[in-house]
Amino acid sequence: MTTAKLGGRYQIVIPKNVREVLNLKPGDRFDIKVENGKVLMIPQPSFSSRLFGKHKHIWQGEDAVAYIRSERESWRD
Repeated sequence: MTTAKLGGRYQIVIPKNVREVLNLKPGDRFDIKVENGKVLMIPQPSFSSRLFGKHKHIWQGEDAVAYIRSERESWRD
């Protein structure tokens, strides 16, 4: 078990080994709740990670960069 200390401003530093296992980065958010006298901190998935890979079938066989460039060209007069 890994321990952490509550600082003077009520902050807890998450130990390095835990950060590495969970791939935590500065700015990550957590759901925090108390169950049976224990504090549970559950990392929230980032917005971009929730979208990663969604609707990838739409882009199959399509060069996304070329598509965006052609769309931008069509905007010019």
